[in-house]
Amino acid sequence: MKKTIESIQSVKSQCDIAIVLLDARIPMSSYNPLLDDTFADYPVLYLLNKSDLADPDVTEDWIRYFKSREDTSAIPWTATGKANMRALVKAIEELAAPIREKERAKGMQKRKLRVMVTGIPNVGKSTFINQLAGKKSAAIGNRPGITKTNQWIRHHSEFDLLDTPGVLWPKLDPPIRGRHLAFTGSIKDEIMDRETLAFELLKEGMDKFYELIAKRYDLKDNYSEAIELMDGIGKRRGCLMRGGEIDYTKVASIILDEFRNGTWGRISLEQVDDRHTL
Repeated sequence: MKKTIESIQSVKSQCDIAIVLLDARIPMSSYNPLLDDTFADYPVLYLLNKSDLADPDVTEDWIRYFKSREDTSAIPWTATGKANMRALVKAIEELAAPIREKERAKGMQKRKLRVMVTGIPNVGKSTFINQLAGKKSAAIGNRPGITKTNQWIRHHSEFDLLDTPGVLWPKLDPPIRGRHLAFTGSIKDEIMDRETLAFELLKEGMDKFYELIAKRYDLKDNYSEAIELMDGIGKRRGCLMRGGEIDYTKVASIILDEFRNGTWGRISLEQVDDRHTL
């Protein structure tokens, strides 16, 4: 972690702006606070990635929030479908306007911009780079920590990209940030208790999007406790062991996988008004 942050700081002067990828479902939890000092007084474009999995109205609220901050902008982005290149290029050029003005004042010709790309593990950074490059330029995987070193990607006509390794911070505080990162898969499942994680997701979901869960699993009863809801889903999906006991390992996998791939619907776990508690 320390090495990665130092590496980002060392190459910052070589770049014109930074693109920070966030998960649109959890913009606050997917932002690394260690980057605050690194990108102070530095133009930053926040890409709310996986916006096709998030509530579109909530995503728009987050975009307005980021745009209200100095030297920052934000646009939604999706990992699938046709990339909105026009919006991306426009946002980059708007952030780089002061740099372009200085170059014109010196009589310099327009050049390709140098754009650093960063974000936490498994936020979709490599997929984003490959979308822009039009080919497989960065390693992709469904597990955190694929990119290991800084690497330049020079396949776009308007700008060059510097891919940097994803990095988490040492203390996920408050705990809700850690849970949200785990819900969305940014923390390796191997180091988490998936059954407890699924239980915690249902517990939070009962307050925020119970109707979507009930609709997905065709639940007729109204559950007041998360464990009862988990049992209900297990029964509906046939996750039963000998003797009729719930197979919590199996039902936990169903719950987490279907939430992560958007089967429940477009859900945002974090709203702008809640940012001070996250």
